[in-house]
Amino acid sequence: MQRHVFLIPGFFGFANLGDFAYWGPVHRKLGELLDETGMPAELHCVKSLPTASLRARTRCLLEAIAATRPGPQAIIHLIGHSTGGLDARMLLTPAVDLQTKIDAERIARKVRSSVSVATPHLGAPIASFFTSLLGRKLLQLLSVLTIAALRRGELPLSVWAKMAGLFALPASVGGATGSLASQLYRQLLADFNAQRRAQVQELLTEVERDQSLLTQLTVETMDLFNAAAGDRSGVFYGSVVTRARPPSLATTREIGLDPIDQAQQAFYYSLSRLAAGYEFPLPDKTYRQALKQRLGEIPDSAANDGIVPTLSQPWGRCIAVAQADHLDIIGHYRDEDDSDHDYDWLTTHSDFQAAEFNDVWQRVVEFLAEAESKFSRP
Repeated sequence: MQRHVFLIPGFFGFANLGDFAYWGPVHRKLGELLDETGMPAELHCVKSLPTASLRARTRCLLEAIAATRPGPQAIIHLIGHSTGGLDARMLLTPAVDLQTKIDAERIARKVRSSVSVATPHLGAPIASFFTSLLGRKLLQLLSVLTIAALRRGELPLSVWAKMAGLFALPASVGGATGSLASQLYRQLLADFNAQRRAQVQELLTEVERDQSLLTQLTVETMDLFNAAAGDRSGVFYGSVVTRARPPSLATTREIGLDPIDQAQQAFYYSLSRLAAGYEFPLPDKTYRQALKQRLGEIPDSAANDGIVPTLSQPWGRCIAVAQADHLDIIGHYRDEDDSDHDYDWLTTHSDFQAAEFNDVWQRVVEFLAEAESKFSRP
């Protein structure tokens, strides 16, 4: 029996950028856990389109699965981070039209589970901000910052201070903000070598070419998506839900006089405010219990992981709840005792470490095993 697990990147996601792997830490840990559980699998990191429409991204997913030529007895599991969870749901929607000659139904019938990780099932208010002219410029800057931070681990104080200021400025000073953003973008890009700069620019060209995803992730459009994208019978749906530690005066006091951490906290505060601003319904009782047990409370609509509101993330069964930011959950956090986790996207002081990372992905493996048991087919 063939077992395939497809790892689907999220908004602005990529499979690899040079020697940096989006799914690197998860790929290693998941492979180990599956082997230990007696469920060896081929793990595939899907190459997607960073900000293209959900249909275009889902077509990439379908093509990636078809390229592996899954046999008649093959079992497929889909794991999507952020928007990748929506790609999986769209692929599994009965009678979906992806405008391709590949038989999506034949492949969808082989899928046993769909796991979403920090996915905006009910929408992401921050997407509305990025649809503006200023927002698009800041998105480009944020994209380069993310790559730079994950590649180098530590960025100068001046970069974090400027980023915090840019995202905190009101829209009324958009012209000045756009100019400052362009300057900082050029500064960050200049720090890459020629080969890396070419790779980043190729990725950003794709971002510039198609940004349909921005409007499709708004709360209003996701309401329409959920009305049309039905769950498939015979597939086990579940989600990993994240909330970063909310920025507060207590966190500021804990940070003390470290200027870089203080600047990062100010930047995170700005992102967190953009990610809030919409009232979401409370999830079902199981999710409420899990949220309260792990976080000590049932978060309100303002709670988020720096990008996606926490109450927008539940879908299907509750696999795990984690106090983590949007990229912590896929292994991009700093742990001085673990060389696999020696860089962080943003310091949110959520204290997500190796023990929490291992626990979350162990729960995911248990979920996959349960899906195979529940939906075993002759």
